[in-house]
Amino acid sequence: MRHKSFFILLFTIISVLLNSGQAYAQVESLQTDVTHTFGDTIQFRAGVVSTSPIKAAIIFFQADGDTRTNLGLAEVETRGFRRFDLTYIHSIKDYSFRPFSVVRFHWELTFQTGETYTSPVEFFVYTDNRFDWQVLKEKNLSAHWYDGDLQFAQEILDIAQDGLQKIQNLLPMPEAGAIQIYTYADSASLQSALNTGGESWVAGHADPDLGVILIALPKSPEQLLLARQRIPHELMHVLLYRDVGSGYFNLPVWLREGLSSGAELYPNPDYQILLDESVAQGRLLPMRSLCEAFPREASSALLSYAEAQSFTNYLHDRFGASGLEALITAYANGMDCESGAERALGKNLSQLERDWQREALSQNVALKAFQNLLPWGVLLLAVLAVPLILALLNLRGTSQ
Repeated sequence: MRHKSFFILLFTIISVLLNSGQAYAQVESLQTDVTHTFGDTIQFRAGVVSTSPIKAAIIFFQADGDTRTNLGLAEVETRGFRRFDLTYIHSIKDYSFRPFSVVRFHWELTFQTGETYTSPVEFFVYTDNRFDWQVLKEKNLSAHWYDGDLQFAQEILDIAQDGLQKIQNLLPMPEAGAIQIYTYADSASLQSALNTGGESWVAGHADPDLGVILIALPKSPEQLLLARQRIPHELMHVLLYRDVGSGYFNLPVWLREGLSSGAELYPNPDYQILLDESVAQGRLLPMRSLCEAFPREASSALLSYAEAQSFTNYLHDRFGASGLEALITAYANGMDCESGAERALGKNLSQLERDWQREALSQNVALKAFQNLLPWGVLLLAVLAVPLILALLNLRGTSQ
């Protein structure tokens, strides 16, 4: 009886193996090819040699870091005996991918016999192939550029290393890991790659989950100064994500951007001027309004960055790196904008904002006002001093 059960089991296993291998036996070879026109289309093609006619072919594809799996029914064309060409063209207008993301794909074939075949997973990189990119690598960093020489690329890498060091001095962060830095020669090209929808002030962007940084560095006398702003700024976004994972997206925007602005090797000199003017005119943006997003309009966006940097610097000065770490953890764990600050720092966001305005901004405005009035004060004293001295001299002469 046991022998009979053994033979039944053996027959079942052999049948399963034979049946599962039938579909694979029908595909003698499958050669894939993917090309794309950035911002327009992705063309998936495959050449198949099969012992059985192909009834249908479906392509499945998904970008790393994306939650949507796309699929498309391919056109099947017979190319002689047992040879078939598969073609599917995806329109980026229907569903777009982030620049330089890795897109993984596989084919699923259905034969006229009803059996199916699933190809191994392959991938391609959705590069911005409007430009002829060059690359220079150093340790975990890669600088990509298309306008400039090798020295320019080396300066990008040097600035990135300096930025990583400053970030570590501000906050303990995990090792950087692989990071790709793509440098565009003008802001318009960067903005078209990102499809920013008219935000003409955008000059840098990071996809922290991909480890990809995009910046615009037009040729000008200020090119390297701008690089010292934009590269460390975007690096902080990447390291913040690697520190807290998906909790990064729970951080208030003012905190993400404030920390990133604080990492810049060359701080924006316009920020303090803008803050002083806004305080004097009573048009500061409430920090609560900067929790979810920054304004799209250029002047308000610039003020938002200025406030975020100043407020975050104030928190760092008052509570230290450990306080900011506690704040990041509270927000990354899902606490809201007000209560996260209270959990980490003992005061809610509104209380901290009042302290910041009183201790940091008002002091700056008072000092600036004093500096502005100082020349007039000296002149006034000079004007008043002349009759006073004359009066004293007259008084002295009379007494003699």
